[in-house]
Amino acid sequence: MKGILVLGLGLAALTAGCSSPAGGGGGGLTVAECRSYYEHIHRLDGLDVAKAMGEEALARDAATCSEYGSVSRKHFTCAMSATSVDALQACGPSNS
Repeated sequence: MKGILVLGLGLAALTAGCSSPAGGGGGGLTVAECRSYYEHIHRLDGLDVAKAMGEEALARDAATCSEYGSVSRKHFTCAMSATSVDALQACGPSNS
C-alpha cells in the first residue's frame, strides 16, 4: 500500500509543475537530481522505480520534472534526507 502512496507522490510531482513552472522554494532541479529524487522516494518504500516504470519512462519523467520545475529545491532537500516514508510525507507537497 505504501508503494502506491510513494508512486503517487512521484506522479504528483510531475503534474504539479505543469501549473507552476517555477515550482515553490526556488532553484530548479537538474535531470540527474530529478532522477535521483524519484529513485530515492521509491526506494524508501522498497521499490526499484527503474524496474517498475522502465528506464525510458523514468528518463522521460526526470526530464519533465526538470523542465517544469515539478519538485522544488526545498522539497528535494528535505526528501533526499528522508529515511522513511513518514519522513518523506513530513516534507509536504513536492512543489512546496
